[in-house]
Amino acid sequence: MARDLTKGSIYGHILALAFPAVLSMFAIVANNFIDTALVGHLGNAELAAVGSAGFIIWMIFSLMDIFSIGTVAIISRDIGAGQGETAGEKTRSIFRFSIIFSSILAVIGFSFSGIILRLLNLGPEVESMATVYLKIIFLAVPPMFIGEVIWATFRSVGDTKTPMIIMVSTVVLNIILDILLIYGIWIFPRLETVGAAVATAISHILGTVLGLYFVKKGRVPYRIIPRKLFPIDFSVIGKMFRIGAPVSLSSINFSLVYLAMTRIMSEFGTSAIASIPVGNRAESISYMTCFGFYMAISSIVGQNLGAKSPERAAKAVWTSAGILSIVTIAFSAIFFFLPEQIASLFSNEIDVIKYGADYLRIMAVSQIFMGFEFAFGGAFSGAGHTLPPTIVSIPGTLIRIPLAYYLAIPLGLGPAGIFWAITISTGLKGIAILIWFKFGKWYKK
Repeated sequence: MARDLTKGSIYGHILALAFPAVLSMFAIVANNFIDTALVGHLGNAELAAVGSAGFIIWMIFSLMDIFSIGTVAIISRDIGAGQGETAGEKTRSIFRFSIIFSSILAVIGFSFSGIILRLLNLGPEVESMATVYLKIIFLAVPPMFIGEVIWATFRSVGDTKTPMIIMVSTVVLNIILDILLIYGIWIFPRLETVGAAVATAISHILGTVLGLYFVKKGRVPYRIIPRKLFPIDFSVIGKMFRIGAPVSLSSINFSLVYLAMTRIMSEFGTSAIASIPVGNRAESISYMTCFGFYMAISSIVGQNLGAKSPERAAKAVWTSAGILSIVTIAFSAIFFFLPEQIASLFSNEIDVIKYGADYLRIMAVSQIFMGFEFAFGGAFSGAGHTLPPTIVSIPGTLIRIPLAYYLAIPLGLGPAGIFWAITISTGLKGIAILIWFKFGKWYKK
């Protein structure tokens, strides 16, 4: 339900918002873990196909960030200022636009999936499986975007519990369908990678339906579902893009960089390519935990700036950064001391486990810096001042391509060079965003 974040215990609000958000993110992690493990035990080619398509799917979610982050920044300020009806009008415009935007994206993505994947030099078998997988996901893009607007609206009013319920339900359904459709259990056909895609598409669609049900039950204190597709207030849409687009571009840039590194990794064989989704899925445990706090921080900052309380907003950010530092150090220890055990959950192949373990052990060094990036990035996001994190993130991520190439090939480190490029750049980004928050006027946007 709606929560006033401008009063009461900051520590209590952080935990009350972050805990459900982190659980929601862990549900996603669990789904990714199980999905990757089920596909990975089909073979290296299947794992490489789904993993490579996954970075393009990441781009879809990156575009959804425009709607998610823009909505929270705009609507939470109105809620903090006590302007509920204005918040409702703005949300309905965003809802309408999301339907049109996502429908166009679905058509484009479905039509050009094969061409995009051909650039990665995956080989005919892997490319074919990845293309079919990706086309099925694109069919579910419109309900995914609608769902993202709904979750963002819940977070704007201080409710992270309802999105948690929806996300957990979605993930449980996805896991059940994965098991049934990938391996052909009971009356279901054995669809392998196609089954994984169908399971993901169906579960996301039904998750959005569940979100609409909760909205209808009154969990948002104003009407957000429009009765018709027009009119759209494009001044609100423009503001949403100005706030959300920088973060989205950073995330898209992240996906493109990983695709480029997949291309570099292809020089070392299919097992090396398969190690990227293995390490990435494992690291997503820490990543999604940080992202849960990011969502909590942005909501708290947005409402408190709307209520003209920047000091309270800043205190919430530093408190969250301290909590995240402890959490990410714990993840570093797990990744450093148990990498082979974690990698073996995704594959039986000795080479994949070796490369995946190298990935986890090397990137364990960078986890605390990733926590900084999310904590202070959430502050900028809640303030509607998303340009600084973008300025830090885009070049900080792009540097991975030349650095990965140099370390892996000319310097002769092989796949380990690519993993070191990821770790070094993460450290640089975390330090840079911390300095900008410390000395910049982030709350005056």
